[in-house]
Amino acid sequence: MKFRIGIFAVFFLAGSLAFSAQEVKTLSLAAQGIDKLEIESGAGFLKVRGVESIDSIEVKAEVYIGGLSGKKMEEFLKDHIKLRLEKKGNSAVLVSQVDDRPFFFFRDAWIDLTVNVPRKMDISIDDGSGSIDVGGIKGHLSIEDGSGEIRVENIQGDLEIEDGSGGIEVRDVSGNVFIDDGSGGMDVFNVGGNLTVSDGSGEIDIDKVEKDLILKETGSGGVHYRDIKGRVIKQP
Repeated sequence: MKFRIGIFAVFFLAGSLAFSAQEVKTLSLAAQGIDKLEIESGAGFLKVRGVESIDSIEVKAEVYIGGLSGKKMEEFLKDHIKLRLEKKGNSAVLVSQVDDRPFFFFRDAWIDLTVNVPRKMDISIDDGSGSIDVGGIKGHLSIEDGSGEIRVENIQGDLEIEDGSGGIEVRDVSGNVFIDDGSGGMDVFNVGGNLTVSDGSGEIDIDKVEKDLILKETGSGGVHYRDIKGRVIKQP
């Protein structure tokens, strides 16, 4: 399986943008004294990149709201959009959500996030829907996702993914990897530690694991693996 967004999804997004107003907001927080970034996000894509040369957390939020403009757009942003980045102890918390709203004010609304962080930082993501793309992190990465494609690469630490539905691609993780997936295909390449996989349905393709491969409760769909240096352990 190749990681790609379906053609239908691309056309749907393009059509949605044609009827949506857009507001771009930026957030910034000095990273001194911060070891971890916690992200709570709703609908929209999320891209997180570790950057060697920065000493702050930088967020670009693109807010899309269907069928609104001018004053109504401003009112919607004020009353129904949660967007904040703040420090709590040694962690930073980024919240990006669209609140529930009355039926008469209902519109398609989502927030696309691009987040740059110092490379040496733990990342925790709690995401509702939309694609997730994370790379270049030196630290622990955990992702809890409802639906949408997930792509992770170049992580120098452990990785945990708990996913409802959508394809998953993981490449070049130096630590242990744990994936609990409901449905959707999965590609995993080059894991430095143990790889543990629990999957409901979908094809699984695994290539190069330096330690053990542990397959737990794999449902429908084939499991293909190559170049496993440790044991292959199958659990019911």
